[in-house]
Amino acid sequence: MSSDIQSIVTSFLRNQRISEFNEWRLKNLILKLNIGGTDLSNLDLSGALLNGASCAGCNFSKSNLHRANLVQSDLSRANFEKSNLNSALMLYSDLSRCNLSHADLTGTNLMWSNLSHSDLSFCILKGTILVESNLSQANFTSVDMSTAFLKYAKTENLKKMAV
Repeated sequence: MSSDIQSIVTSFLRNQRISEFNEWRLKNLILKLNIGGTDLSNLDLSGALLNGASCAGCNFSKSNLHRANLVQSDLSRANFEKSNLNSALMLYSDLSRCNLSHADLTGTNLMWSNLSHSDLSFCILKGTILVESNLSQANFTSVDMSTAFLKYAKTENLKKMAV
């Protein structure tokens, strides 16, 4: 992806012009978005079409990603601390080594995603789909997992303390 296109993409996102970004995205689905390392904290990015994007190391802390499409995205080492990921689509995504502490993952679909070595302490997992996800060595301290869907999830060395 050229630096001009990267500038356009980050401008749309930083200025919270999500409908314009999504319109552009739908016309340019063939482009592999790479916004790795970008600071997108404290923004309303709800409904953003970031599927297939490389967002490794991005800062999404305290952002609203409600109903965002992050399917097959590289989100490794991203910071989602205190973010709203309610009803987001994150299937097949790489969320390894992410900070998801205090995030709201209510109704989020993380099926087949890699969350290994991630910090999910104090997050909300009400109705969260984690079927066949890799949760090995993830931190679930003070998390109520009773309503999360965990069928066939890899849970080796899971760090969890009772709520």
